[in-house]
This record gives sequence, structure tokens and C-alpha cells, in this order.
Amino acid sequence: MSDSWNDMRRAKEEEFFDRQNREALERLKARGAEHKRLSPITGEPMEQVTLMGVAVDRCPKSGGIWLDAGELEILIKNATESKHQGWAESFLGRLMGK
Repeated sequence: MSDSWNDMRRAKEEEFFDRQNREALERLKARGAEHKRLSPITGEPMEQVTLMGVAVDRCPKSGGIWLDAGELEILIKNATESKHQGWAESFLGRLMGK
């Protein structure tokens, strides 16, 4: 019985992140009319990618990722509320140099 609950929970999580990704893609399209942001490292245009429902800027050359205000908090919230909790711990550990 607990397997069916876990399956249902996983399906709900996947549905949630699918919806978050669709909304983020819509925001990316709306933002597409704006000029491209330039990488502070290379000075070249960055690409926008969706990570757990959050549109982030990534430098294709250096691999650096830049977040707008509030995006880190959303990523942490989404990661800790889902099966990606190990990702959040790993990500935060790298930020803290651990």
C-alpha cells in the first residue's frame, strides 16, 4: 500500500515540476524580447536554461551560472520539497566550500 502512495507522491512531484518548467519557459519566451545578458567572465551572450522550474542564465563558454534575486531561494525550496533533496545538499555544500 505504501508503494502506491509513494508512486502517487512521485507523480504529483513530477507534475509540479513539469508545470514549473512550462511556466519558466513562458517567462523565457517573454524575456526573449529583451537583449541578451552578457557573461561577466567572457563578455559573450549567456544562454537561458531552466533548472527545477527556475530560468537561470548560463555562460556557454565558462559554464558559470547567474541567478536573479530570489531564484536561489526558489531553487532551494523546490529541491528540499522534492526527491532532489540530495541535489540541494550537494549544491549548498559546494557553495559553502565543503
